[in-house]
Amino acid sequence: MKTKRFITIAGISIFALISIIIYSCQKENTYKENSSSIKTMSENDLQLEKKILEFRDQVNYIREHPDLKSGGDPWEIEDAIYYIEALANYTYGLASYSREGYTIDSSFITVPLTNGLIPAANIAGIYDKVVDSLGAHNDQITAQDKQLIAVDISLNGIIAAGAVFQISSGFGTSNGIGTGNDYPWYWGWELGRCDTTGLGEGNDAADKIMELANDALGLTSGNSYYDYVGSAEIYGCEYEYNGECALFEDFQEETLVHACLSTTDINFYKNGLIYVGNLLKPTGTVVIAYYLWDDTAFGLCEGVDCWYMKHDAKIDYGIWHYNSNPPQEL
Repeated sequence: MKTKRFITIAGISIFALISIIIYSCQKENTYKENSSSIKTMSENDLQLEKKILEFRDQVNYIREHPDLKSGGDPWEIEDAIYYIEALANYTYGLASYSREGYTIDSSFITVPLTNGLIPAANIAGIYDKVVDSLGAHNDQITAQDKQLIAVDISLNGIIAAGAVFQISSGFGTSNGIGTGNDYPWYWGWELGRCDTTGLGEGNDAADKIMELANDALGLTSGNSYYDYVGSAEIYGCEYEYNGECALFEDFQEETLVHACLSTTDINFYKNGLIYVGNLLKPTGTVVIAYYLWDDTAFGLCEGVDCWYMKHDAKIDYGIWHYNSNPPQEL
């Protein structure tokens, strides 16, 4: 889990001292802001924004002076992650954007190390690679309307070439299937609706449940961003809700008949997902978004074909902050 961290950077003439506190380890149907409530910018928001902007100034200074030999003291890996992630969320994220059509993506970059640390002069280049990765995620989305909601940067591992950073993003898009619950859907496999219409192929009940759960989030209007805190992953019947599996799970033998989830079933699993999300939510955070998908294990059970089918979920958490500026385009 990412925690509060104080960092001091020296060595650049225009900055005597920078201390940054960053917490991180966290569509109205017109695809704009979802306005359930309005908050004003707190003193905490102002102070955090000031420190992020000071870090941005330093990144720009390093970028504009490529002849710098050091740029200051080298960075611990986790410290660099905190700074870069916070600046990316502040600059490109919009916490108030609708989660309809929510989609996630991830990519990796390798960051060279010197004696286990990141040279300060390299920080601007690393940040630019992160932004390029987010731009690539954005370009992969075919929706007409799309917006980055939050980015998480994590250390994936250390190899001979350096530290491997994983860049994970969540976008709201106009590719959703709507927030009504009027039809039954097949449980998964992108089989669409199971009301004999043949509609909805390319989506399934997991997509519908995710849309409904995300639509239930109480989003605050206005320019805002998240400090990403962490995530929880739930697999099938790992948790119960009202005495039953909180997420869909099924087992079949010999002949596979795909389960059709009624509107009542869909509403139950939506509530189950929200229940687990709140159950696992770290203190002081909010749910950023729910992501739900279908999963199938195939096998032989005493000589006959069998299938274990379930829904799995990833729930992201963060700390909400007001932003005095609108997000930039990727």
